Amino acid sequence: MILVIRKHNSMNDSTRLVDRQLETSRYFLTDVQEDCVCCGVTYAGSGPFCMRCMAPLELSRTVRRRGTPPRFIPVLGASGAGKTVYLGMLLDILSKGTQNLAGLTTGSFSMGLQIQTTTALENRRFPEKTPVEAEGWQWVHCEVTGRAMSKAYADVITPDFAGESLAQEIDHPNSYPAIRHVLEKAQGLLVLCDSMRVRDAALGEDLFAMKLASYLVQLHESLPDRRHLRKLEMPLAVVLTKSDECPEAGDNPELFASSNLPRLLQFCQRRFAKHGFFASSVVGSSARLIDAHGCRTQVPLHIEPHGIAEPLEWIIGES
Repeated sequence: MILVIRKHNSMNDSTRLVDRQLETSRYFLTDVQEDCVCCGVTYAGSGPFCMRCMAPLELSRTVRRRGTPPRFIPVLGASGAGKTVYLGMLLDILSKGTQNLAGLTTGSFSMGLQIQTTTALENRRFPEKTPVEAEGWQWVHCEVTGRAMSKAYADVITPDFAGESLAQEIDHPNSYPAIRHVLEKAQGLLVLCDSMRVRDAALGEDLFAMKLASYLVQLHESLPDRRHLRKLEMPLAVVLTKSDECPEAGDNPELFASSNLPRLLQFCQRRFAKHGFFASSVVGSSARLIDAHGCRTQVPLHIEPHGIAEPLEWIIGES
C-alpha cells in the first residue's frame, strides 16, 4: 500500500492528514475485521493491541472463538492497595483450582502478571509498581468455571490498572478510555482497599473508595440500555488487603468497615443491591528493611494466601 503525505503550511494540518491516512491504512492490511471485546471498535486483525483502548486483540479473538459473551469482572483499587499481587495470586490459585472454582488463563498476555508476581514473591520481594501509562498495563483474562455456576463462564477480564490512572479517570472522565470501557461492561466488581491505610488513615481511603463507587454508579446509570433502578444490581466486593498486618480487618471485615469506612458502607447500602466486605492476605509474615539512607523496603518472608478467591466466588454466586 502507498501512503501519500501532502505538504501543508500548517504543521497541525499535516500531522492530522498523516494520522488519518495511517489509521485508514490499518484496515487494508488484512481482510479479517474484528470487534474489540472491550471498547467495541472494529479493527484489522493483524496488530497486537486495540488502537483505542490498548486491549490485546488475542483477548477478543479468544472470546469470539468461544462463542459466548464475556462477563467482565474487573479488579480496581487505589495506588498501593496491592492490585498486582492480588491479581497475580488470584490467577495462580484459579489455575490450580479451588473447591468451587477453576480458571484457565487465555493467551500469553495473561501469563505475564502471574509469572511476575509468583517469581517476585519466591525471591522475597514484591512486584514492581504498575506504570501510569496505559501502554504499560498488563491485561489478564481468566475463564472461570464452577459446579454451582448458572452460566458457562465468568471472565476475570481486567488490566492491572495503576491507582494513579484510576484517580485521574474518576476526577477527569475519559482520561483513560480503557477504564471506562471495562467498567461499562462489568457484571461484578472487586474493589481493593489497603486495610492498614484504612485503619491508620481512614478518611482518605474512605473518600477514594466512595468516589470510585459513585463513578461506577453514574457510569452505569448513563448507559442507554440500562434500567434506572434505585440500586445497581451489579455485585460489589470490597476486599481489605494486607490483613496479615491488620488482624482486626481479618477477624470481622464488615464490622471493621463500619468503623473505618462509614461513608463507603452507607453508599453501598443505598446504591448497591448486593455488596460484601472481605479480607485477604498473600504473605504469612513480612519484615521491613531500612537501608543506610533511611529508605524502607517491605520484604515478604513466606507466602500464605488467605481470602483471595472467596470474593470472586461470592460475586459469581450473586451474579
